[in-house]
Amino acid sequence: MRVLLAQNMPYRPGHGGATKSNRLLLEELAARGHRCVAVTRGEAGVHTVAGVEVFAAAGPRLPKLVREVIAAEEPDRVLVPSDDPGLMVLGSALRAAPERVVYLVHTLQQLPFGPRTFYPSQSGRRLVARARGIVSVSRAAHDYVLEHGGLESTVLYPHVYGPPPFPDLSDPSGPVTMVNPCGFKGLPILLGLADARPDLRFRAVPTWGGIDPELATRPNIEIVAAAPDIADVLRGSRALLMPSLWDETFGYTAVEAMLHGIPVLAADVGGLREAMLGVPHLLPVNPITHYEPQRAGEAYPRPAVPPQNLVPWLEALDGIDVALSAQSRAAASAFVAGLDAGALEQYLVNL
Repeated sequence: MRVLLAQNMPYRPGHGGATKSNRLLLEELAARGHRCVAVTRGEAGVHTVAGVEVFAAAGPRLPKLVREVIAAEEPDRVLVPSDDPGLMVLGSALRAAPERVVYLVHTLQQLPFGPRTFYPSQSGRRLVARARGIVSVSRAAHDYVLEHGGLESTVLYPHVYGPPPFPDLSDPSGPVTMVNPCGFKGLPILLGLADARPDLRFRAVPTWGGIDPELATRPNIEIVAAAPDIADVLRGSRALLMPSLWDETFGYTAVEAMLHGIPVLAADVGGLREAMLGVPHLLPVNPITHYEPQRAGEAYPRPAVPPQNLVPWLEALDGIDVALSAQSRAAASAFVAGLDAGALEQYLVNL
């Protein structure tokens, strides 16, 4: 089988869940003997990564490159993720390979329909409906697509966690870690907890949301760089903080932390309810309901972040113990053991 991934995102580096899962899914298919090609946004050129031939082009050139590579490769399936403002990649893929496009639902806000969308578009919804198949990476995404788009999809939880064993990396005396501390992800909760608990250490790991200057004003917040291996980021953490204020489609980092025995404090929104696997603590937040107009140079519209109640989060911080660490690890290990690394392959073959 010949599989082409066409995405309006870089192939590497990529610390976001969508970018990482797309890359690992494609590399898994390549390892299974399929011809795999990626067409992505980035510095123009061609290179090979883990058996995947990667073609890159700057944004304006990307749709044309998608059509050119599809014409040259004649793939059996073309995977297009939802992280595609304006749906320019999806439109190009459908034009070049009708009946062969599979739409991957990663980010609800990037869908062209529903109450969470950044870019509502009836014509965009019609484009999505033309895909041969739609894959949702969580039950929350499936339900959203069905309710607000009237479209059926297949739920496939990507196996992005690597092979066991998963060592216990927790440290009860370590910092509370938050990945991608920005407005979308609940930065005010991190800052508020740091102010309320000067006796605790916190670790901030900026990614696509940038580095907010407020982080440097808290003496008990250490800012560290992201790393290709999430275990290096999580190592030695007392807990992982995931106070997202927008609907997460799933929340891979929650499962990754729990695999390593690190308890998670997560917002009770979207797919985080699934990612927490029934383990405490899902905590209330006041979610984002309004966005300011998007400015030039900004990846997303700017969120209007509402005030937050820190009390449940402070109480949960005091509830972290060895028993919760063990419960987290057991639940995540069972979840990952039940995943089928060949599920996407089988789906594409049978489509």
